[in-house]
Amino acid sequence: MTKVGFLSDIHGNIAALQAVLSKLDDEACDLVICLGDLVGYGPNPTECVQAIRAREIPTVLGNHDQYVTMLLNPRMEKLREDVRISVEWTQSQLPMDDLKWLAQLPLRLDAEDFSVVHGAFGPKPWVYCASEKALAHNFAHQDVALGFCGHSHVPIIALDRGEAPPALDYLHTMPLPTAPKVMINIGSVGQPRDRDPRASCVVYELESRHVALFRVPYDIEDTQARIRAAGLPEAFATRLAEGR
Repeated sequence: MTKVGFLSDIHGNIAALQAVLSKLDDEACDLVICLGDLVGYGPNPTECVQAIRAREIPTVLGNHDQYVTMLLNPRMEKLREDVRISVEWTQSQLPMDDLKWLAQLPLRLDAEDFSVVHGAFGPKPWVYCASEKALAHNFAHQDVALGFCGHSHVPIIALDRGEAPPALDYLHTMPLPTAPKVMINIGSVGQPRDRDPRASCVVYELESRHVALFRVPYDIEDTQARIRAAGLPEAFATRLAEGR
């Protein structure tokens, strides 16, 4: 295994997922890993789950995956109204077999050269690794030199600097920096939030230690039409074109 593709935060956006999978096929990845949140917000949760399952892509649990599998979720009343609507609608769409598959996903996967989580390492898995404070918490629990995550929908790279605050920057194609610990957020397939509406994915070449960020165009208007046809909140559609 020399080339690994990473994707995350699909959020029921089958058009974006198909575009990203095609790109990773073009890159001839030896392995593709999904970092969770296959569902939520988007109009095609079943198609997205079944596309990942059909390819037998190793996958970790995301917070939205967890929400939809907890049918008596005590956190539901604490969710934003639009998120709650999305969770309940998604629950109504997914076959029981897909719900059971989501429910058994692990919080973490480990390879020889890296580990992956959806949000963060440690006892608070849904921390957003997008600030110095959150990254300091993550690095305190990250027990591997290289980690990959999603969750914030913004591609960044963060370096552990010991006693100094973590360094973080927007991810771009680059050699892997030297640091005691590195955390790479690969961004989002189905709902980017960095003002770039294109789907995001990452390819890591193990031998050269090279990280490549890809932004992949897809038919946003088609996904917006599907969201509206499903009766989901309008904000889920409008934000896609704005990348937020």
